[in-house]
Amino acid sequence: MSGLTRSRGFSLLELVVALLLVAVLVGVFLDRALYYRELAEKSAMEQVALDLRSSINLRVAELALENRFGDLIPLAGENPMDLLVRKPRNYLGILSQPGVQEVVGGNWYFDNTSKEVVYYVDSGRYFAPDEQGRMRVAWRVELVQGAGGAAAPQWARLELVQPYRWF
Repeated sequence: MSGLTRSRGFSLLELVVALLLVAVLVGVFLDRALYYRELAEKSAMEQVALDLRSSINLRVAELALENRFGDLIPLAGENPMDLLVRKPRNYLGILSQPGVQEVVGGNWYFDNTSKEVVYYVDSGRYFAPDEQGRMRVAWRVELVQGAGGAAAPQWARLELVQPYRWF
């Protein structure tokens, strides 16, 4: 037998290369996971907004069928969340001039002062804040006047207060 025997196992260099490769793969995975988490948050927010829009349309259609167009006027100041059969789990309720300490990211609330339903963004790496630097999206019920300047509004719809950019 020869005096030179090779030991089996990893050398220190091989171990460092393997650990570095695992660290890079974990980093890429975490980045993608955070991206998809934020994309899921945006989709959930937009789904609630669509539910609100549909609820308002159903209420307006109900009033229109009964020829009660005058009853649309108070709809603009009411909380559209009250029209939903089931409110979202992350709905905080009605707040008047909410402070930052009251609103946690990832939650909905109705601002009783501005009459807006608001969603505060939780994961906002790809979200562009508004002019005041707030990470939020707000909607308001807007009344639509009929043709010919009818006295009572003819429809109501949920409108974005300000366009937002997310992704």
